[in-house]
Amino acid sequence: MNMFQNTGEFTPDSLIASNEFPILKEGIGIKAGQGVLKRGTLIVKGTDKAGRIAGTTNTDMTVFGILTDNIDTGSDDSAENIPMTCYITGVFNRDAVAVKTDATIDTYEDDMKGIGMYLRNVQKY
Repeated sequence: MNMFQNTGEFTPDSLIASNEFPILKEGIGIKAGQGVLKRGTLIVKGTDKAGRIAGTTNTDMTVFGILTDNIDTGSDDSAENIPMTCYITGVFNRDAVAVKTDATIDTYEDDMKGIGMYLRNVQKY
């Protein structure tokens, strides 16, 4: 009988900047066909309730949360939404939150604050 096992691996990153504000999670269906989305990607939700990477050109999008894990949404945008989990409140490292390449996180900061998501600058060591 093996008394001790290595059942998982923890690799620290700098996404979560503080525990001063409660960190809550919630599920969402991520729209297929967006390729690989990394942990820390800011997700917005449209009227169809599907999650997309922030920076998607659609004015009806509202901030939903930040991906808790990496996800491959594939290349077929007609496929079913993919269930995923997002942080919906907390304090996050500004430099670790990702949006589309032609967008900036500053565009979403006020909306994030409105739902309990705060950004901080984190010094690298």
